[in-house]
Amino acid sequence: MLLLVSCGTTKGIEDSKINTAYNEAYKKSIRSYFGTLSKTDYDNIIKNLEKEWQTTLPSDKSILVHYIQNAPNCIEAGYDKRRIQSATEKGMRLSAQMCVDYNAVDFFVYAKDTYHQEYYQQMDGFRLDSGFFYEHIFTDHQNCAAFLVIKPNGDFYKYYGEDYYSQVETCLKGK
Repeated sequence: MLLLVSCGTTKGIEDSKINTAYNEAYKKSIRSYFGTLSKTDYDNIIKNLEKEWQTTLPSDKSILVHYIQNAPNCIEAGYDKRRIQSATEKGMRLSAQMCVDYNAVDFFVYAKDTYHQEYYQQMDGFRLDSGFFYEHIFTDHQNCAAFLVIKPNGDFYKYYGEDYYSQVETCLKGK
């Protein structure tokens, strides 16, 4: 099983300790990792993603995974239902357009204990994490939002932090 830069784990976040402000603590929770997978590692992760999602992934497209989890730094945890709906729908539209523009496919995954999980359960396009992503892909549990891009050439970029669409676009359009 391939782990994409696994650095630390924090579990059991208490709701009373959620940071919903864009402050120094939040900024410190933002992380990014990048590199190039070997052919073997690329094949293994694609095989595991296909097994997890029970689908065949196109070999000529980049894979974009959006991930939402419970974490101590989470601006969206302070959102009301209307604002979370608006932000999520906007994010899905942006992602869909970037996938068209940059030859990619996207997936939206949420952890079982994430904030607003009742909303994500009802959204078409969101998939409940079986634990695979939490345990093996998005292993830094300090920020509630993250994404992973894996390109057909093995280049990958993983980012933890909300409001990340400019980073996604930069990564997808880069060579």
